[in-house]
Amino acid sequence: MFSYKSRYCVAAAMAAMAALTGHVEARDIDLQSIGYFQFSPLPPSLVSQTDTLLLSDSPEYVGPVGGTLSAGTINGNGRIYFYHVNEMDLPHKIAIVLENQTAYPTSVHVMRQLKSVATPDYFAAGRDLSRKDLEQPLNESPDARPLYTLSIPPQGRQLIFSDLENTPVNRDALFTGIVDIKTEGPIFARVMMLPMGMDPVDASHWVKNLPIDEIQLRGTYTGAKRNMEVTTPFDTSLGGAFVEIGNDREDTFINGVDEMQNKAFVRDRGNYGVSYTLKIPTKGNEPFRLYFNPLGGPYSGSFTVKTLHQQGARRGQTDTRTYHIGGADGISALGEGTILDSRLLGNYNAGDLLTLNFMPAGASNLPIRFLLIPESLANPQKHQTIAVNVPKDVKDILGNPTQGGTQIPVGPVGGKDGDKGSVDTKKSTVESPAKRAEIIAHEETKKLSDKAVADVKKEAQLKKAKDEKEALARKKAEEARLAAEKAEMLRKAAEAKHAEIERKMAEKAEAERKADEARKAEAARKAEMARIEAARKAEADRLEAARKAEEARLAAEAKRLEEERRIEAARIEAARKAEEERKAAEAKARFEAQRAAEKAALEAKKAEEERLAAEARARLEAQRKAEQEALEARRAEEARKAAEAKAALEAQRAAEQAALEAKRQEDARRAAEAKAALEAQQIEAARKAEEARRAEEARKAEAARIAAEARRAEQERLAAERAEAERQAAEARRLAEERYKAQLEAERKAEAARQQALAQAEIERKAKERAEAIQRVRDQQESARRRAELARQQLEAERKAAQASKRTPSFSELDDIHGDTSNVTIPNAVSIDELTKPRPTASQNTRRREQRQPQLSPNQQYVQINPVANEPQQDQMPYTPQNEQQNDEENPPKLYPLG
Repeated sequence: MFSYKSRYCVAAAMAAMAALTGHVEARDIDLQSIGYFQFSPLPPSLVSQTDTLLLSDSPEYVGPVGGTLSAGTINGNGRIYFYHVNEMDLPHKIAIVLENQTAYPTSVHVMRQLKSVATPDYFAAGRDLSRKDLEQPLNESPDARPLYTLSIPPQGRQLIFSDLENTPVNRDALFTGIVDIKTEGPIFARVMMLPMGMDPVDASHWVKNLPIDEIQLRGTYTGAKRNMEVTTPFDTSLGGAFVEIGNDREDTFINGVDEMQNKAFVRDRGNYGVSYTLKIPTKGNEPFRLYFNPLGGPYSGSFTVKTLHQQGARRGQTDTRTYHIGGADGISALGEGTILDSRLLGNYNAGDLLTLNFMPAGASNLPIRFLLIPESLANPQKHQTIAVNVPKDVKDILGNPTQGGTQIPVGPVGGKDGDKGSVDTKKSTVESPAKRAEIIAHEETKKLSDKAVADVKKEAQLKKAKDEKEALARKKAEEARLAAEKAEMLRKAAEAKHAEIERKMAEKAEAERKADEARKAEAARKAEMARIEAARKAEADRLEAARKAEEARLAAEAKRLEEERRIEAARIEAARKAEEERKAAEAKARFEAQRAAEKAALEAKKAEEERLAAEARARLEAQRKAEQEALEARRAEEARKAAEAKAALEAQRAAEQAALEAKRQEDARRAAEAKAALEAQQIEAARKAEEARRAEEARKAEAARIAAEARRAEQERLAAERAEAERQAAEARRLAEERYKAQLEAERKAEAARQQALAQAEIERKAKERAEAIQRVRDQQESARRRAELARQQLEAERKAAQASKRTPSFSELDDIHGDTSNVTIPNAVSIDELTKPRPTASQNTRRREQRQPQLSPNQQYVQINPVANEPQQDQMPYTPQNEQQNDEENPPKLYPLG
């Protein structure tokens, strides 16, 4: 029935052989180019398997004589699946007989009957039944109505699926079918192949059980309906994947017993006759395709895909489509000599829940695969087209991020150009611009310092909050770990308790099973004894019927002999009557002769008298006459005797002829009846042959019409699918373009936000650097103050020493009234006016060197200036080439003197 390959190397060898032999492959997609051998497996899990399956496939080829092919017990919901080839010369039929072996009446509800065409094309037969299984699905609802119901009495037998009586299976033709039944008690079912015209119920009593062949595909199994589910959803972002069915690993073969071989262990290698329901959940954000991929060899059958939409506008809606492989699509089977053939089973969106329904098709091979391929992998040109159609201005937008920054104008305190590098210590009652600048600088510096402190505090608070959050998270994690450990301990305790309960329940179930098996064995023994008793009674009834038939035959024979005796008696009676008539005729003849003699005597007397008268003349004449009369009398007597003998002979011949005629008529009647029966049988056979021929022609015409309609429907479906696929592709393209544009816009906005955040971070960094620089300047100013204080103290000491030696105005008298003002010269300082005035150009800085202020030594740059003694030059400040060079090269400077 199938050629299962348990090792993939065999399939790979087949693929290599196909490549060498030039096999024309039926592929909807080039699997090898998209990494077929790197696809991820999605192993299915068994959810449930129910109902009883009676499989009849061994012997697959039936001959030289028919008989019982398979038999088994069905109790409840069950299915009978047969698959056989007739190897006998004459047409035969498949017959299914149900037997009630119990002591109570049992009802059987026939829910569904399906049969394929009987044809030498094995793929066509298996494909036909696979299509009908999906087109006429079994109604599994509780209120489903059966096709018909049978009530089988105790020890009774009845035929089901009577349409098989009129379905001849010719030589070398394959015939397969399904019967789904529901019983109210145990029923023993037999599948037989018998000659046409034979009574199946009567033949079920005496036909022989045919031996199983080497494939061993027959017996009683549990699992006619199998529900499977892929537990790991298919993620479209992770590439291609596959679900493999019929490999005897994730999808194991069902086990059963052969009741015709004393319940020997058997396996349904291929799960033929099993109805599959396979669920595949998906997730991701990309459409994908579903492909069928035969892995074990040629496959020709049908599949139904039910889609539950869980995302988008069609959320909650379902779509159902049936796909047929082989036949109408121009090929006999898919996967001949290769593992890379494929057939598209539709396009779907990520998040859809796929439910596949199918039954492994007869004559096809397992295992098989269902491939799930993302659209970008199956059709990379579509993704490239979308990338090409991006607008040109997107790159410009992404290439010109938003840039911005704010410079805080913080400058040094000072006067005009002559005050460069020094602090104005002149008393003034009016606030100068330098003072305002100093206040602004102080405020800005304070703001920056406060902000820096606030940032530090905020960072500390955030760090503290983060640490607290991490500690809380660690605490919660520890609590969760302890709770998990506790839960694990409780789970283990519960599992141990549950295992103990299950063990006890299993022991109880095992005891109950053993008791049930014992009861069943006892019931089976009683049933066997009852069957033997019934067989004995049936044999006694048969012998009694034979005895009665023999008595009837003897009675008929006696009746026939009595009839023959009656005919013989009638013949004897006729002969007796003929003899009596002969004797009467003879007596009459004697009487006539006597009377004639008397008359002759009278005449002789008269003649004597006349003789006396004429003796001489009449004596001779009388004598002559007398002799002549005597001669005549003797002749008459002889004639009478001859007539009597002849009459007796004629009567005997007539009686014999009548008996022979009666016998000939009886033989002729019997021959005529036999001839009429033979002619009637021949006429009936000719009529049946004519009806079969007409039915076959009608079936072929109907099949051709159905095939034409199927091809037309398939073409229309393919056209509709192509149109729908194009529409979906256009819609998907439009959605992809919109999503891509939205993604680009989001990326542009994100880039702009990122650039703005970077700019803000740069601003904050620069502000922080300025704050640090200001802090360094403050430190330098503080150091300069300390140095100036040391210098002032030294000068004060020198002044006191000089005053002691010479009376001159004291240093304190010469000092300004603002004694608290720090008379410090800050090197390299720049004033606000210097920052705000135009920078000198080459034409504006062309004074002769002698017109410039002479260069001072480094020691002279830091000498104390007496504002009283040098009052006319109070607006000037020492000018050095270093200051000029700094002003020319660095504007604004990095350091701003404060104080």
